[in-house]
Amino acid sequence: MSEISFVSPRLPEGQRRKADEQDETPAEDDIGSTWPIIIFSSIIATGGLIFGYDIGTIGGMIDMPAFVNTFGDRQTGGQIAFHSITKGALIGISSLGGFVGGILSISLITPFGLRATIFSAGVIYAVGNLVTVTAFVWIQVMFGRALNGMANGIICVTCPMLISELAPASMRGGMICIQQLLTTVGIQLGAVTMYFCQSLFENTSTLQFKVPLIQGLFWAVAVCVLIWFVPESPYWYLTNRNLVEKSKLSVARARSLGVNDPGVLRIVALMFNNHSCEDDDANLKEKNSIRKGEPKYLLRTLTGISVLCCQQLTGINYFFFFGTTIFATIGLTNPYLVPVFFGFVNLVFSVVSLFIVDRYKRTSLLMTGSALLACFMLLFTIVSMLSKINMNVAMGVVMVSLSCGFIGVFATTWGPLSGVVVSELYPISIKVKAMSICGSMSWLVTFVMTLVTPPLTEVFGFGIGFVFFFFNVTGLALVYSLVPETKGLPIERLDEIYEQQ
Repeated sequence: MSEISFVSPRLPEGQRRKADEQDETPAEDDIGSTWPIIIFSSIIATGGLIFGYDIGTIGGMIDMPAFVNTFGDRQTGGQIAFHSITKGALIGISSLGGFVGGILSISLITPFGLRATIFSAGVIYAVGNLVTVTAFVWIQVMFGRALNGMANGIICVTCPMLISELAPASMRGGMICIQQLLTTVGIQLGAVTMYFCQSLFENTSTLQFKVPLIQGLFWAVAVCVLIWFVPESPYWYLTNRNLVEKSKLSVARARSLGVNDPGVLRIVALMFNNHSCEDDDANLKEKNSIRKGEPKYLLRTLTGISVLCCQQLTGINYFFFFGTTIFATIGLTNPYLVPVFFGFVNLVFSVVSLFIVDRYKRTSLLMTGSALLACFMLLFTIVSMLSKINMNVAMGVVMVSLSCGFIGVFATTWGPLSGVVVSELYPISIKVKAMSICGSMSWLVTFVMTLVTPPLTEVFGFGIGFVFFFFNVTGLALVYSLVPETKGLPIERLDEIYEQQ
């Protein structure tokens, strides 16, 4: 296929701005059928299934008797156990790997494309699980977990990016939320798997923790196979390969239209025109610089970093990573049931998010979410501290109920919407760099929190919840002061909002 088989007419600056203002409303949303983009988004979102499964298994795995007996690094009263810092490191090293994966995405996406990069994430995750399955000491487990995290870091950057570049503006939020939905499905699958493995296998059998790892291999293979049934990003074809015909085909497949349909031609012409203008800019390097680029590329990148970091600091990982440990301390006979219940609540409310994300303003949902999360976390912390004085069944029910309320609010607000907002903040010229940086910084914050949570919990107990309460209040203030409303806006038009501020 020729490098350039379609030439878009060049538009004067005024006409080009007018065309950009009309982009995606309404002609860009003229699609033959919504089913192709729903199917493609669901396939891409299987990457989230891997991520969720990893979250759903690791929290219970580190407390499994077989896992502790195999890899524990200290003796406590004749029993093998983990040092609190080792326990935090086994969970947190995945987040450090995610930091590396996010940065690595920059180097992979530009030369190889989004599909190949997602494929590589599936391969890396599979290798990580194989390393853990064959491990003899906890250091090997750390290495396997780091590879898992690297894969998840790549997935969290590339999957929402590919969905956002294939979906029309009116469907973009809902389609990206499919990834959050499949992430919650993965969490639930992981929690159920851990429950049955803990129940079915003896505490002396390594199958207790190896079966979940082997099952994770199948999800990784599924991602590696399915991703090739999805069209590549039309933006990538244009900006990195100048393959206009392939870009047209990608747009046409995503919208169930003919390759030469007027709507397809118009969309590709606008993308081509914008890309050509960037190529003609003598100061292109500085213009596309995160630090110096305009309009306000640095502020937008810092905003994205803040949003994703606040998502991780809400306290959601406190429940999913350490839920089994938390509720074991209050005397529940089978704390492995708690993550299963959490996963079910998360799944139900993630389905709800699909119906509200494109109905209400992104910023309104995020601020409402922050306020409710702060309330639930404050109440959970107070009740939990009181339970240490007078623990009874009613107190345990209240704690679980407040936890479920927290998870439900997160699943309908900060869970899906933080990724949606960040994917909508950037023009194509800096999107790969900006989203990779945002994702990496988010993983770094998660690593620090998961590393220090076990030792801090030993010292402060349930009082650590006050820290998460503070971050939820901070998140509300951040959204109010920094985050622009991106609902329904084409990627190109957001520049004008920042220019006018």
